[in-house]
Amino acid sequence: MKRSDYARDIVLLWPETEPVWSLWEQIRNQWRAGAVGAYALDYNVLFYQLDRMGLPPDEHQDLFDGIRVIEAEVLSIWMEEREAEEKKRAKT
Repeated sequence: MKRSDYARDIVLLWPETEPVWSLWEQIRNQWRAGAVGAYALDYNVLFYQLDRMGLPPDEHQDLFDGIRVIEAEVLSIWMEEREAEEKKRAKT
């Protein structure tokens, strides 16, 4: 990921989304990657961070679920960008 991958605008969060966003900020650069790029977050790092937080099981699960939503959206955006780049290359 590059700095340009992140919005420069100020983003306001609903209070209930702050915990998952704070966790995302800690692990957002921990991706599993292969020949075609990143394909998943490294859940070992995610679980380590969650365990360090000492949360009850339901809060642990809520944060995990929230991170998975963010992960899916980031991967979807990256796939769209790759497809657009491939189309661009195919035209030249």
